[in-house]
Amino acid sequence: MAKGITVARFEDIQRLINLGHSDRAIARTLKCRRLKIRQIRGGDALHPRLVLEKTAPEGPLWTQLLDWKCVQRELKEGHELKKIWEEKVSKITTYSNFWKQLNRKFPLLMKQTVTLRSFNPGEHCEVDYAGDRIEWIDSRGEIKEAHVFIGILCFSQLIFAHASENERSTHWLNAHRKMYEFFGGVPQVTVCDCLKQGVIKCHRYDPDLNPSYTEFAAHYKTAIVPARPKHPKDKALVEGAVKLVMRLFRWIYRRHTFTSIDEINRALRQVIDRMNHKIHTRFRISRIERFLTLEKATLKGLPELPYEDIEWLEPRVHPDCMVAVDFNFYSAPHIHRGEKVRVKLTSNQVEIFWNLERVALHPRKRGHGHKEKIHSHFPPNSQAFMEATPQNILSQARFIHESMRNLIQTLFEVDTLGNLRRAQGLVRRAHNEIKALGRTEAEPLIIGAIEQMLRFQKYRVTYFDETLKKLKKRSSILPKADREIERLPGNPMLRRTTGIQGGDETNNTQSEFQLTTGE
Repeated sequence: MAKGITVARFEDIQRLINLGHSDRAIARTLKCRRLKIRQIRGGDALHPRLVLEKTAPEGPLWTQLLDWKCVQRELKEGHELKKIWEEKVSKITTYSNFWKQLNRKFPLLMKQTVTLRSFNPGEHCEVDYAGDRIEWIDSRGEIKEAHVFIGILCFSQLIFAHASENERSTHWLNAHRKMYEFFGGVPQVTVCDCLKQGVIKCHRYDPDLNPSYTEFAAHYKTAIVPARPKHPKDKALVEGAVKLVMRLFRWIYRRHTFTSIDEINRALRQVIDRMNHKIHTRFRISRIERFLTLEKATLKGLPELPYEDIEWLEPRVHPDCMVAVDFNFYSAPHIHRGEKVRVKLTSNQVEIFWNLERVALHPRKRGHGHKEKIHSHFPPNSQAFMEATPQNILSQARFIHESMRNLIQTLFEVDTLGNLRRAQGLVRRAHNEIKALGRTEAEPLIIGAIEQMLRFQKYRVTYFDETLKKLKKRSSILPKADREIERLPGNPMLRRTTGIQGGDETNNTQSEFQLTTGE
């Protein structure tokens, strides 16, 4: 059929053909050629709608120029759709057209019904750690992961992000402090997740908060309201902020390798600045503008003194009246030996509590192996010498050998409780040696090691262990005294060993001769 016939003209011709009119009458009535009518009557001409559907392209022209497989791959990697549009299609079509064509080709975008929550200025703040971690490479070439802390003010939706090495309590509180300083104030309520750094025991109405977190909240005068476990909608804003920040970060720095935590924090600061200064689709202004105009004045002021990091521990007082804290040792009153105490660890001091009563206060030591003592915490040495633990060690040493008992008694006379751990180590190491070699072979080695310790006055468990190993190695190299080599008469190439227990000497000589001659 010729081009140019409309849908209405085509349908009129079909209607008159169905009414039984001739080709001549239809051509005279509709002012058209009889050839067209004959083609329509015979079925040689297609309906114009079918022709348009057959010849029309699948979409606009710009859709044929775009690599949709690449778009689909970027979406599977978790990148934001709008960022893909900005990079690939923003110069040739609008975002709405791109979204419509993508939804037609790949029905990935699902419409969800949401209920918006309303907040008052300066009232709520939500915090959480991002599930995704950022990899970085240190100077030794090891691959490490940085944990990203996200915070958001619920009214203006101003976003904060900070990366740290781990999620320990110190980094958790430090991230909060940096967030409040970034906001320039403190909100009335801080909503957190039920992680151990914030909540010790979850409860719907009365959860048990971490003591360090409680003191931090009291210092900044904010109320901690944990979200319910397995209820992410209780902190939906920060969940959305985590997704937005990490998507944009992954997209911008997808080809970048980080070498330090500081570099990651600088990159995160650029990402949140870009998000906070962008026009919000619902507010019609940026987050930072909404914050400065409506919310900043309603926040509580920051405290005059910065918060000092506090860590709470629950060690047990050792029988030597010392508490092990951060690889150092601090004395506690001897009446609390064997009991659990609470230790408040700050940057400058160590406080030891028992049943809410502070029983010791020490300056904090840096490094490893330092001891901080208060002499009033220890009993008199004569009284400590008669206690059960030192006497038990002496009893065990006596069953090993008398020289071991004399050595430990000498150490106890100098400082009983100060040498208690050393005595325990010496006795245990000697027991292990007897158990492995037997008392007959192990006893000379132990005596030799003790004599060498006394000779050089080095009373250390590590030195005792090294000496035992050297003596053991030396004794295995030297030949045995009861195995003297003796040449047989008649043939100097034949030999036998003396001192063989059991059996006849003649039989032994004969068997050795047979082995040598092969007979």
